[in-house]
Amino acid sequence: MKLNRLFLAGCLGALAFSGASAAGWPSNYQGVMLQAFYWDSYNDTKWTNLTSQAEELSNSFDLIWVPNSAYCGGHQNMGYMPQYWFTNHNSSFGTESQLKTMISTFAEYGTGFIADVVINHRNGVSNWYNFPRESWNGKVWQLGLEHICSNDEMAYAAGQPKPTGAHDTGENFDGARDLDHTNATVQDNCKNYVKCLIDKYGYVGFRYDMVKGYSGYYNKIYNQYANPTFSVGEYFDGNYDAVASWIEATGKTSAAFDFPCKYAINDAFHSGDMRKLVWKANGTTDQPAGMIHFGYSQYAVTFVDNHDTYRDGSKFNGNVLAANAFILMSPGTPCIFLPHWKEHKAALKQLIAIRKAAGIHNNSSVRVLRSSSDCYMAEVTGTKGKVVVKIGPAMVSPDGWNDSQIRAAGNDYCVWSDANVQGGGDDPITYGPEKLYLLGNIAGNSWNTAKGLEFKKDGSLYTLENVTFATASASETYCFFNLCTALGASWDVVNGSTRYGSVNEGDRIVISQPADMTTYSGWDAGNCKSWTVLPGTYNLTADFKNMTITVSTAATGIDGLGEEDAAPVYYTLQGVRLDAPVKGTPMIVVRGGKAEKVIAY
Repeated sequence: MKLNRLFLAGCLGALAFSGASAAGWPSNYQGVMLQAFYWDSYNDTKWTNLTSQAEELSNSFDLIWVPNSAYCGGHQNMGYMPQYWFTNHNSSFGTESQLKTMISTFAEYGTGFIADVVINHRNGVSNWYNFPRESWNGKVWQLGLEHICSNDEMAYAAGQPKPTGAHDTGENFDGARDLDHTNATVQDNCKNYVKCLIDKYGYVGFRYDMVKGYSGYYNKIYNQYANPTFSVGEYFDGNYDAVASWIEATGKTSAAFDFPCKYAINDAFHSGDMRKLVWKANGTTDQPAGMIHFGYSQYAVTFVDNHDTYRDGSKFNGNVLAANAFILMSPGTPCIFLPHWKEHKAALKQLIAIRKAAGIHNNSSVRVLRSSSDCYMAEVTGTKGKVVVKIGPAMVSPDGWNDSQIRAAGNDYCVWSDANVQGGGDDPITYGPEKLYLLGNIAGNSWNTAKGLEFKKDGSLYTLENVTFATASASETYCFFNLCTALGASWDVVNGSTRYGSVNEGDRIVISQPADMTTYSGWDAGNCKSWTVLPGTYNLTADFKNMTITVSTAATGIDGLGEEDAAPVYYTLQGVRLDAPVKGTPMIVVRGGKAEKVIAY
């Protein structure tokens, strides 16, 4: 029988909260969190869909972070302009009943939910400031003009009354009313709102949105009242001292997302310099970059991307598995982003299993073994074993370890462990989606969202043979193509799937040479970039372990053209260029711009 991890978390919480103030995150915590949404993921991450995955997700994750679950207006709303707090938790992701079913179902597997708490600002129901009147726990809760910061943009808007609260204690947020957290009534509403999330809806903790918008001191007040087992703030800043100061301002009643670590990961992979994964702790000791070296690792929630960074200039565009291997084999509490999980599920399951088998926790000690431009190598000590992780292209092994202890390996990463990992790294790890389709200038099937050609899957490799590309018009020279994981009657269906394409629009394929393949999902799927290739008939191989695609020449299947003749070709009939051969009609095969032979297909 599986031990209920939620029960254990509750025990940790009871111990942590026995003092005068709440602990922001349990010490020596071994759990891993999933951010179970991305921007506009309404269908993919609706409550019923997540509930159906409860057993699988709970095998890897101890915490699930979901969007604000209350009604915020509109059919599709991510929840960051909140209206309701205590009642009406019927959101764009599902009904209140479905929400409670989801939380209770996961609880049976020992997995808890983190609520997205937006209290920096709030919207009125039908105008700028008519906040709803709500009843909970025998009291009526409501805010008014006197609870809005006096320097909110409402104060300068024509036709709007003037708010009468104090000045904002943090950054202003345009688009909703900034709340005056110095006001006792606002504090009382916020304290009871977060307590309601635990008592009424069953959440185990909070992710506080935009905590730069008000003093961290108020998060301390709210956490001490509600006593969540887990609290993490989004202090969106890459400066170590700034994030540490916010954690201190909360009285260490909250952890923080490790933006300093995220930006160090971005820099390391963008520059190809793995030395940027290391910082000098106290100016002397090599430690992992970010909040996760000794001092604040207990209060660091690490991540590679989230819903915001994935759609702004800080999106991670490097080796996703290697970056996740770095955070999973480091202290702190790793938070895996849903698009990464969907794309690399098998490999991430293995990495998480290694972390848990070794007992790596948020306070684990780290000894950096090597730091060079082509290699980050560190030994991490858990409660049940040790792990060595290598990130970067260097072909090196740690002293005292052997190949039989390799538990996971992939492009530019390798993990050794002396712990008893289930499967021991011997089980074949596959990468990539369940289904993969080709879209593009395919002869007779150009950009047809309902009839893309399906690849054949063999482990991490996906192959498609004898595909004929033809340009959209005689005036064009190259054909465009990219990949997707779902077909349908419209582009909405395709863009609701995960798509794969080139780094830049029109990147030219070099025949028989692997080209980089980039993931586009969520809001970004519609921006999928295409590769280009000369017209002709080819074999395609998508390699999801190394995230590359290779296009090689293939037999055309046309009389008179064999494997030895295979090359990009197109066809002409009486001087008119054709997208594809016409059956039974004599025409000229043109190869490399030169007429080569006459065929009758």
